[in-house]
Amino acid sequence: MELIKENVTVNQVCCKGEVKTQIDEDIIVPDVKPDILKILQLDASACVTDKSVSDGRASVNGKVQVKILYIPDSESENIKSIITSFDFSQNIDNKNIGQNMKALVTANVDNAEFTLINSRKLRVKLTVCLDYEIVEEKNVEIAVDTSGSDSAEVLKESVSLQNCVSLREEEFTLSDSIEIPSTQTAINEILKTDARITDAEYKTVTGKIAAKGAAAVSVLYTDDENKIRFMEAEIPFTEVFDCPDAGDDTVCDIDYCVSDIRCEAQEDADGDKRVIFVEITVIAQIKAADNVVIDIISDCYEPYMNTQLIKEETELEEIIARPSAQNTIRETIEAGGDAPQVSGVYDVITKPCVTSTLLKNGHLQAEGKIETYILYLTDSPDAPVYSIKRDIPFSYTLDAREDGDDLITEIKAEVKHTAYNLNMAGEIELRCILSLCANIMRKRRIDVIDDVVTDELPSDSGRGIVIYFVQPGDTLWEIAKRYAVPRDAVTGFNNLSDGETPAPGTRLFIPGM
Repeated sequence: MELIKENVTVNQVCCKGEVKTQIDEDIIVPDVKPDILKILQLDASACVTDKSVSDGRASVNGKVQVKILYIPDSESENIKSIITSFDFSQNIDNKNIGQNMKALVTANVDNAEFTLINSRKLRVKLTVCLDYEIVEEKNVEIAVDTSGSDSAEVLKESVSLQNCVSLREEEFTLSDSIEIPSTQTAINEILKTDARITDAEYKTVTGKIAAKGAAAVSVLYTDDENKIRFMEAEIPFTEVFDCPDAGDDTVCDIDYCVSDIRCEAQEDADGDKRVIFVEITVIAQIKAADNVVIDIISDCYEPYMNTQLIKEETELEEIIARPSAQNTIRETIEAGGDAPQVSGVYDVITKPCVTSTLLKNGHLQAEGKIETYILYLTDSPDAPVYSIKRDIPFSYTLDAREDGDDLITEIKAEVKHTAYNLNMAGEIELRCILSLCANIMRKRRIDVIDDVVTDELPSDSGRGIVIYFVQPGDTLWEIAKRYAVPRDAVTGFNNLSDGETPAPGTRLFIPGM
């Protein structure tokens, strides 16, 4: 008897968690910029630029871009900006990390503070949060059938697994020339440019992953009259990545990070600076897998032979369910308190966060919040630009099919699209499309049958009919295997129906060899 095997690639998580790294740096105002009178706003974004894995350690490198808006100590200037960046490095130490593993890491600025030391110098303190997962791609050969024997007894069970087909990063560049609206005057100076990936979706075909979406771009600038203006645009993209093992049903999880933004004011055909050239570098972190259902051999034997199974214990993730939901959240936000009134919204940044999950009665309850940061323009000369932060709570129930203490839940929240409108009352009407995707898994340690060795029973092992009394916990399979006889021989000899489990105490006649 020989085994027929099927190869499955699984991602075994070595370790996962969160680490924080601190950045404490001084920023000097460039010589070409005027002195600082008052800082209006500081925001920062982080991106991982490089990762390496060695035995016992994963090393992460990245950068933080800091954007500062300030009122200068000059009556002739309205608002100025400083844009700079800092590199960071962080090690993740764990004795289980091996050099052939891969690191999946996302970076976010958790906290940003500043202290104005003098009119030419300020100190920034940043906390960068790194969410990491160190995984090993492991090829597992699973026995699914037998050959070379017409009488082999085989017991199978159906298992749903994720077959990993790709775990990689891709970098691509988007660029476009954007014209400012005809109702606005020409550009004097670009203060800041922000971009985020929105409306992301994908489609898989044989050997390819097609990723689609758009970069939502916001540009804050001063015009020839030194007034603050802003504009928005979208740069759509379609990127096709080679993935030889991908198929039509491949499931992808793609995280996007804008690693760099470059922009430049350019002249139009009339010689006026009414065109903004934008170039954006994007890093896509791709996890692609096929959900496969495999009937694996859990046990087997050759009747009337001595059968020895050679097994290897391995850990597999069985997929129980992949529930998802997409909902539209609407919220009306007002500045409130001492905040100046809104005259125009420059940018809205939304960051969803799942704070708690509960798996009960076949349902997954997910609660969380959308952290919303709004940067807007005002009519106040003391604070022409202002920002507010609001948390928008959410709660949804997903169908999980089953529950249990041995189930593991992973859930990803993503804002697919954000739209906003300024109403007559000066309130910001916000609309977010929130997507929740969950993986509900069970980690199973199973004995994968690696080989089967059979040999003849001893010549003196022949026997006649055996009378056996069923014990609690016995199965027909175990009884038949114990005496190395076919299952149908036991059922036929005892007038049992196929699949019937005899009750404890039942007398069975085991046919002889």
